Amino acid sequence: MKFSKSILFGTVAAGAIALGSTVAIQQATAMGKKEAPAESKPAVAKTYNATFYVAAMGGHFAVADTTIDPSKDNPFIINELTKLDIGDGTSHPVHDARIDNKDRNTMYWATYKLDPDADNMTHIGKSDLVSGEVLVDKTVPVPEGVLNTKKNYCASGQSAEYYFPIGMTNPGYITVVRKSDMKVMHQVFVEGTDADPGVPYKYMHGVTSPDMTELFITMNESDTKGKAYGKSVGKMHMAVLDTAALQEGKVKVLRKGVADGNHNSTISFRQYYSPDGKYIANGTGDILYLIDAATLEVLDTETVGLPGVEQLHDAIFTPDGKYVIATSREKRVLEGCVDPNKPAKDEFLMDGTLKLYDVEAKKFIGKTASVCLACHDEELGTGEDAVHAVLCGLDGNWK
Repeated sequence: MKFSKSILFGTVAAGAIALGSTVAIQQATAMGKKEAPAESKPAVAKTYNATFYVAAMGGHFAVADTTIDPSKDNPFIINELTKLDIGDGTSHPVHDARIDNKDRNTMYWATYKLDPDADNMTHIGKSDLVSGEVLVDKTVPVPEGVLNTKKNYCASGQSAEYYFPIGMTNPGYITVVRKSDMKVMHQVFVEGTDADPGVPYKYMHGVTSPDMTELFITMNESDTKGKAYGKSVGKMHMAVLDTAALQEGKVKVLRKGVADGNHNSTISFRQYYSPDGKYIANGTGDILYLIDAATLEVLDTETVGLPGVEQLHDAIFTPDGKYVIATSREKRVLEGCVDPNKPAKDEFLMDGTLKLYDVEAKKFIGKTASVCLACHDEELGTGEDAVHAVLCGLDGNWK
């Protein structure tokens, strides 16, 4: 499959491009005589440049060449917006983007829905980010013991030789995939192990530490047992697993914790460690958690916009760990909406946006930037042919 650039958004000025500010003129007095002002020099603003790969339910990834300037009210400048196809919305709706730790031109992915034309199996695969070619695409049956397959692969981790896509099924499970040939080696459940939260849970997610020695997983405590997912009670159960043991199909717990949130609205989705491995940023729908990776202590809980309008799904650090780029499902309210804070189902279009969090200040800053409807608007327009754009996870290459 070739790299698709059929949807080009071109250069998007999500914020002013001009960077920097003028240093104040300094004056000095010597021997009672006033000297001429020193030459003005522009301050160099700290900016970041990256190509983000944002998973979407349409069987593709939004590819956003992005400049980030935290000093601006509109911190995101989307220089170019294209897409990378892996299939279509029926066969390959996708939540997971996982770029190889060593080969940054290779990205692994696993699909979110069962493919009705592939014996109701999921797909796992990898793509070449230079050519856009799908290098491997394999179908994987759901393991025995899974009761509910409405939602499947979402988050994932990796080691040097293995890829670990994680299922949102009930119960959840971790698939151990050998990177070299994408062969499934193990299907790992936490039930009956030290990682078992001991309560009903809704959705499992996870991510690997920068040194790939541990896999952080989360499970949302639920109010329902059995086949149904139930409702989240606002408790996020956390466990850190040893990746060396996981590669062998075993569960070895290194540490555990529990974080409190809001009933039915706080639902852990995806997360990332900071580059130095000290922190974990966790997207949970209505809250961004900043977590101490060593103790699993919650350092900050920052509410994301309006719960009825915005839902946070992923959170990745800048290379210096100073900021977090979060992905949100954000409702674009349509004309005629009665209550913009609670739009009815026919009063909005779902968009996928990027949002910026300042780690030191512990708060969100600036405005969001669209990486989904920005493309959809170009191809489909904003009228009757417009459709919802549903994103989830992201990964990226920093420049």
